[in-house]
Amino acid sequence: MSDNNYKVNVSPYRWVILLIVWASIFAALVAQFQVAALAYKIIPAFKMTTGQYSMVLTAPMLAGVCFSLVAGALADRFGVKRVVAVGFVFSIVGTFFRYAADTYWEMFILMFLSGIIPGLLNANAAKLLGAWFPKEQMGLVMGIYFKSNGMGITVALATTALFPTTQSAFIAAGILIFAIWILWLLLIKAKPEGAPELPVMPMANYMSVAAKSKNVWLVGIALMFFMGSSMAFSGFLPNALHDQRGMSPVTAGFMASLITFGTIIGSLIGPIISDKLGRIKYFIVPVAVIGATAGYLSWVSPQSNMPALFFVFGLLAGMPTPMLMAFPMLLPEIGPVYAGSAGGIIGTLQVVGAVFIPALVIAPIAGQNYTIFFTLGSLCFLALGIVTLFLPELGTKATKAKLN
Repeated sequence: MSDNNYKVNVSPYRWVILLIVWASIFAALVAQFQVAALAYKIIPAFKMTTGQYSMVLTAPMLAGVCFSLVAGALADRFGVKRVVAVGFVFSIVGTFFRYAADTYWEMFILMFLSGIIPGLLNANAAKLLGAWFPKEQMGLVMGIYFKSNGMGITVALATTALFPTTQSAFIAAGILIFAIWILWLLLIKAKPEGAPELPVMPMANYMSVAAKSKNVWLVGIALMFFMGSSMAFSGFLPNALHDQRGMSPVTAGFMASLITFGTIIGSLIGPIISDKLGRIKYFIVPVAVIGATAGYLSWVSPQSNMPALFFVFGLLAGMPTPMLMAFPMLLPEIGPVYAGSAGGIIGTLQVVGAVFIPALVIAPIAGQNYTIFFTLGSLCFLALGIVTLFLPELGTKATKAKLN
């Protein structure tokens, strides 16, 4: 059964579903990037090396590496609501009890648990939202969904340093995720009333079909490079601005938040522009080239030019991701039946990029040279555009041309 055989019953309740999904990712990203905003306190308090700090920061995404693949197949078999609801329990524990961590390993394990929710949900967002929204709205919907990442990071970077203590910031994040879990249990529904039931098969069948699609792997690799670039900037920029540009923690956090603020806007207007052009692939490629240039210039330019360049880089960085994340529901060979498993593969590669590219590729090459560090981060964004060249064009103009 492909997406061509599945018709969405449009219901106003779809916006409630989108809101809860959005809030879930927003809260998870706030919790994760509190660590980036508090790096100047956490690194000396836990006596961390740069590599250890990087692993703590990216530990939530390591959870995605471990669980995204199986989460997609489980959701195809048992439903997104059940799978994510169980994951919430672990993330609540991990987020809240960070306040009691005394050692690097305790903080690492708790951060790992906190990342289970975004790992499970990113793998299955296209499947859940695709059951509620028609295919022609998926680009815009994924753009709104992706804004949750940028909003979460922006709020964390801009406000965390205002909390009186590290412990109070962590407790507040834990309470927020607990509240959203209650809303998830009460309000999330698998599909609209009257929508057809999808076939139930062994989990291996779902995975087999998704794994045979080269386009699924290409989307995953493109997003792997995106996440490597995103984490290089959002995870390390506040500390770099504090150490090498002499900015206060609050100012450094605000400057870094300009990137994520730009990403928020870009993730919304990118799909709109793409829809107007009727192109996806040939819109993403030039955006990646210009965005990589803006990313490089944002660090090497004079400090007076940094705010504008950070914002432009974030604006361009936010544009491609919603369209790429919508691919599982757009690909004819995947559709709603296999979207969870396809999303699991994509989500796994995505978080591999977030965890390992900054910590195991960029950081060892760059060392303490932040110019090299952010240059490599910019090149990762360029790589997204190169990989996208090998994807099929699924924009509206190309789709209509095939039908004619």
